[in-house]
Amino acid sequence: MSDSALSPVFFAGQFSVPGLHLALPISRDALRIATIEENALNLANATTGMIADSYSVALVILSIVVAIIGAYVAVEIAQRIRASEGRRRTRWINAGALSFALGLWSMAFVGMLALQPSVPTWYDVLLLLASVIAAVVAAAIAFFILNRARVSLPMLALAGILMGGAIAGMYYTGMAGMRTGGSIIYDPRILGASIGFVVVFSSLALWTTRKLLDVDPENRNFIRRAGAALLLAAPAVGMQYAGMAAAQITRGSFTWKPGDGLLLGTFQVGLILSIISIILLMSAWGVTRFERWSIATRTKFESLLQLSPQIVWFGQPDGQISYCNPYWYDYTGFSESQTVGYGWTEAIHPEDRDRVVRSWQKAVKEGHEYDVEMRLRHQDGTYCWFLARSRPGRDEAGNVNAWLGIGVDIEERKKAEEEAWAASQAKSEFLASMSHELRTPLNAIGGYAELLALGIRGSLNAEQAQDVARIRRSQQHLLTLINDVLNFAKVDAGQAEYRLTAVPVDEILKDTESMIAPQILAKGLRYTYKGGDKTASVLADPEKLQQIVLNLLSNAVKFTDAGGSLTLTATPAGNCIEISVADTGAGISAEKLERVFDPFVQAERRLNQPVQGVGLGLAISRDLARAMNGDITVESTLGKGSKFTISLPRAPRVNPADIAAATESVRARAESEEASKTPSSEGTPPETSQVGAPQSDAPQSESGLPDRSLQETSPS
Repeated sequence: MSDSALSPVFFAGQFSVPGLHLALPISRDALRIATIEENALNLANATTGMIADSYSVALVILSIVVAIIGAYVAVEIAQRIRASEGRRRTRWINAGALSFALGLWSMAFVGMLALQPSVPTWYDVLLLLASVIAAVVAAAIAFFILNRARVSLPMLALAGILMGGAIAGMYYTGMAGMRTGGSIIYDPRILGASIGFVVVFSSLALWTTRKLLDVDPENRNFIRRAGAALLLAAPAVGMQYAGMAAAQITRGSFTWKPGDGLLLGTFQVGLILSIISIILLMSAWGVTRFERWSIATRTKFESLLQLSPQIVWFGQPDGQISYCNPYWYDYTGFSESQTVGYGWTEAIHPEDRDRVVRSWQKAVKEGHEYDVEMRLRHQDGTYCWFLARSRPGRDEAGNVNAWLGIGVDIEERKKAEEEAWAASQAKSEFLASMSHELRTPLNAIGGYAELLALGIRGSLNAEQAQDVARIRRSQQHLLTLINDVLNFAKVDAGQAEYRLTAVPVDEILKDTESMIAPQILAKGLRYTYKGGDKTASVLADPEKLQQIVLNLLSNAVKFTDAGGSLTLTATPAGNCIEISVADTGAGISAEKLERVFDPFVQAERRLNQPVQGVGLGLAISRDLARAMNGDITVESTLGKGSKFTISLPRAPRVNPADIAAATESVRARAESEEASKTPSSEGTPPETSQVGAPQSDAPQSESGLPDRSLQETSPS
């Protein structure tokens, strides 16, 4: 090569050195000088027979970028291979080798296109395909080494030699396919150095990448992966541009014309090939990252399914079971073939099977959530209760495309429920028995007190009359407490019976008002009734509704000081009627407001206040209201009063017969209770049966005799 061919040359506003071509702004004088020198170089080349060449900086940069991206994708895929097995591992090896080969070959061909001789350059398609094969061989050797668990140093050195040779073959095969009409002459010193470089760096790149793969995955940070990628790309890039520096193209015949099977090498071809390669490699990188994320997520999900202490199952849109987690197989002892489809139903208790299958098929048909309790057979033959729940999965169109379900062992809960129910029954029976046993002597006490008050045993002085009045009030109070306990036991045990009918609100509130009026008058309270629509009715049991209202009014009287006021209102609220009892009493503290409906909780209890009870009235009232599809709420301000509101659904319609029946039922109940409270023969002295009780217009007591206690002054 002549000195003129190696010296820097200025031409066409560009600075050209063999292996480099940069566009720089220059002055007109410099351009004139560059033109003169270019003509001199062309003359020299014409004399020596060499073709002047330059490089496209854009294609040079693109070729290096493609090589680095291809190497980085190869490193990413190599990491994925270590975490895969079986066919998946084979697919990743193939994908990694092809991605690396694409990066190698694209870099080589784009690098050759970056060389822009002063004459058109064509490339033999068959030799380009041969260079592709060489790139695949180099990538295959790399992944063969990266895929092995252990590699000896001699094997690593051999792999470096073979990989470097394949990369060199890829480059020189591609260069051999270059057609300009002339021939290519290589500098043997640069040629040998380039081959040595590619072999050494190939071995170093393989060793470094293997070291990276042996590191714990958490420590494979981006810098380490990028470093390994640069080392993998270095052999190909170094070989490419060292080899091109060793090449000189001789001038051919002016009459040479390209033949068939040749591809014209242009800047546009290099640009398109670079863009396509980058897109393909970035797509491969994206798939790798997504696969890594999905496998990590799937691994966590599978681990969760395997460790779950519950049955987890998946079903097809038609309801057939397609998957059960290991808990199912460990519990039932079934195999997968015995479980899938509808085989799982064989593990259900025969008494539950038809019910469960019918409800499941109905849920599948209607596409709604599924909830059922059933007994499943353990592999030892015993049965345990399980709660099964399922929810449909839907596609974008809203169609069911899968079912997901769980089964929870509720055997302990079932046993606890049975024990609680048995205990509740025993408690209810005990309370009912005790209430009966206590009411009998209390009725006798009330009867004897009435007889004494009537003077049957002789006239009483003032002090004796007061003592008898105290006995009667205490007897009535104790009987009320016993009745509350008995009612609570019935409601709590679910033994209360309800006869829901259309109940006219205005009528039943007026009847209740007459029952509470003596207490209101005795305490000197102001009472206001604000009725609404006289035709408004609620769907309720008339006796239970009256019991609730009477209890709320009684509480308001108890907790309101003399001179205070009570207000009873009935107002419509949507599909409900709200009955409110408001007072101006002491109110309820905020800490007790949330617990005021709990059994045995009282809003206020002071030693100097004659308010007594066991705290069951509100608990019973709320349970009764909820059993009639209603509820009771409370609003209260300490020191200002409270407001209790019963909300019950409206009756569909009001029938005159229903109004009469409800009114008659309430009155009959009141008469029946009064009649049932007459002292029995076993609690009354023998001579009482021969003495008729005189008639009186005074209020009647619970024993059925005239009640004079309301007319007497309470003892101090």
